[in-house]
Amino acid sequence: MRKPWCSTSSLALALVTVIVVGLAGAANAQGAAPAPAGPPPPAPTADEIKKVTEYYLRGKDVGPILMELVVCKKMGKSAENKSICEEKHGDTLKKGDPLIAFTRFFVPKGAKYEDLKVKFLLNGEVRSTSDFTLQESWTGYGNYKQTTASKPGTWEILVLRGETQLATAKVTVVE
Repeated sequence: MRKPWCSTSSLALALVTVIVVGLAGAANAQGAAPAPAGPPPPAPTADEIKKVTEYYLRGKDVGPILMELVVCKKMGKSAENKSICEEKHGDTLKKGDPLIAFTRFFVPKGAKYEDLKVKFLLNGEVRSTSDFTLQESWTGYGNYKQTTASKPGTWEILVLRGETQLATAKVTVVE
């Protein structure tokens, strides 16, 4: 009887590595954000990698995962930086400043979701709503919607899928 050329666990690790490297390369070719500078994060456990990979491969019917909502002042302008929040807002901003809702979603393989929206509210009143669509993304599908903080008060950004609120952020606008 011949011995297999590699163990099942080695084959599984090689497959996950090929998938992750291949998908990351494809995402970078599509203009995904470069890796942040600084020390590397702690390595995930094998179970964490398995769970995320399984969700990516089979989670299409469950939905996208909102990874972050950032209240931005300035987005990148160049092709490679257009999906990067270059300058974040603090808790307070000035009337007339741009108010940008930057989101990043993990989107399962083969998925497309057309029921997402960002709402900008001033003192609880809806000022604008922007719909958007998400498609498959392993490294995070970045999207941003913008308005102008045209009046002083409490501005709130809501990220929704259908009528389900995924995230919210509040800022105060002053004269």
